[in-house]
Amino acid sequence: MTTKKPMQSPATQPIGFWTVRAGEAIRTRTRGALHRIGVSQPEWWVLHQLSLHPTGVERSTVVDTIGPNDTPAIINTAIDSAVDKRWIDDEEERLTYTELGEKQFRRAFDLQQELQAERMQGISADDYVTTIRVLQRTTANVGGSAWHW
Repeated sequence: MTTKKPMQSPATQPIGFWTVRAGEAIRTRTRGALHRIGVSQPEWWVLHQLSLHPTGVERSTVVDTIGPNDTPAIINTAIDSAVDKRWIDDEEERLTYTELGEKQFRRAFDLQQELQAERMQGISADDYVTTIRVLQRTTANVGGSAWHW
């Protein structure tokens, strides 16, 4: 039996360690849950973007918007996959939902809401906002830049 050693005070622990661990855990949980309903995370990003553009959106806009999440190749593959699954139509590089796509988006959206509630257990809305702001400031402080829609 292995016993865990006590951790250092949070004030002395590296933020980089915890951001990596949190990112890995969240991605693993999210991707596994989405996979169980037949959606990859990049496909979810595509479906989510279409939900914000009910009259359709240019493929290039979706790729540019989702860009910080992964490579353009991964995002284009997700778009092509969603077209193959008949979730979206791609008419002259303009993407729109199909009826099936709207249903799949709703399933994935409901799941994402459940996952967010799970992640927020024991965390106040104010603490969440503070955490996001601290991570944004930390990123800027070390010369990084990031943007999320």
